[in-house]
Amino acid sequence: MTTSETDRTKPYEGLAPIYDYVMRHVDYKHWAQHVQMLLRHHDSDTDHLLELACGTGNVACALADLGYTVSGYDASEAMIGVARQKATDHDGRIYFDVSDLRQLGQIGPFDGAICLYDSFNYLLCLADITLALSQIHDVLTPGAVFIFDVCTERNSLEHFKDEHETEQGPGFHYARHSYYDADEQLQFNKFDIRLEDGTHRQESHVQRIYPHDELLACIDDSSFELLEALDGFSQRRGSERSDRVHFVLRRPA
Repeated sequence: MTTSETDRTKPYEGLAPIYDYVMRHVDYKHWAQHVQMLLRHHDSDTDHLLELACGTGNVACALADLGYTVSGYDASEAMIGVARQKATDHDGRIYFDVSDLRQLGQIGPFDGAICLYDSFNYLLCLADITLALSQIHDVLTPGAVFIFDVCTERNSLEHFKDEHETEQGPGFHYARHSYYDADEQLQFNKFDIRLEDGTHRQESHVQRIYPHDELLACIDDSSFELLEALDGFSQRRGSERSDRVHFVLRRPA
């Protein structure tokens, strides 16, 4: 394939090199501080955190700056490749590797875990969520806290129902089309990335938007204890009216 041809890549494979620029608006320090607040609120004695779907490692780095040791895993080799370039600045407090959160194997144990920025929405059926919860439970120590968040249908309808975005960055141009299929409860984000060397990449991301009650029932059926389901970054109870819900679970002691 020549650089002038279109390369349809796996999710995040083409996006990885420009991901930090595309997501530069995200306050990762705020996310890390929110995680720390939730852990402390629930008296979690956490030192070594597992971050699942860690992406390019920005939250892991912010958590390491707060004093945590972080092991980050992501299913995308390209994203982990970018993340590993940042680990050298944190004196061995961060480790990155490739793994799907539904197949965690023999890693751990960890005394806390997180999976942020609606990464759980990439699990496209409840069976996958059940499997992921089981895998995560088994790599945590008794009493450990697990925090994850999801985006809601309200968020899709309000912000991503049919949105187009284009932007020029250093050495690249990209276009993104986000749209929501309410019948299938699927959120689509399609990227068209063109690099200045002529490389053209396209990739499609799909997320399942789950009803709040379905997730609560799935958690109830798991081996975790639900501590809180919170609206966004607040202390209010999360619901279908939230844009984002943070779930705080505990592996029973």
